[in-house]
Amino acid sequence: MGKLDEKKKRKRESLLSAAFTLFTSQGINDTSISDIAKRANMAKGTFYLYFKDKFDLRDKLIASKATQLFRQASEDLMRQKPEALSLEEKVIFIADSVIDQLNQDKILLRFISKNLSWGVFHSALLTGTEESGGYSFYDGYSALLEKSGRTFRNPDLMLYMIVELISSTCYNVILQQEPVSLDELKPELYGAIKDMISRQEFGKDEEITAFYERV
Repeated sequence: MGKLDEKKKRKRESLLSAAFTLFTSQGINDTSISDIAKRANMAKGTFYLYFKDKFDLRDKLIASKATQLFRQASEDLMRQKPEALSLEEKVIFIADSVIDQLNQDKILLRFISKNLSWGVFHSALLTGTEESGGYSFYDGYSALLEKSGRTFRNPDLMLYMIVELISSTCYNVILQQEPVSLDELKPELYGAIKDMISRQEFGKDEEITAFYERV
């Protein structure tokens, strides 16, 4: 990367960092582009060299943060001799790492949960972000499925359901310890994830699948 590209990258990261601080302290609606530029020590016009508006920045920020979570989880997995683990164990290990990261950073949890859409999230997983150096969790996810030697009806749907289940069940548990503690939730959550993976595999629950196809 040349000096000019490095300088542009630093400016973009400064804008993202400034926006995250402001969005999580005073809210997106009460944060202006001028506020973001000022906190990043830049002219307002510089903002538009990198983002269309603050909502474009918000989406890029969410994509960046989500990618960082899954990248860290994937790196954690690679240190655990993943070849000895089943597909279910690998997916649950990644889920557990992401949950623990969010448990340790509740500000990030609130921000992602309030603003995340599947379109933004899927885009981040599929293509990676500039901040991640092109890292794509989706490529890693696809590799996990391929290495398992198993075939699944709809890998995208399976990933969507797992992500939505984790997001919907962990928010109140982490922030309010309601209706149970995180330690109590995890075994039930991970059991449900195992069931989702089994349900999506070809050859499993064929009678149920045939029934729904007839309806």
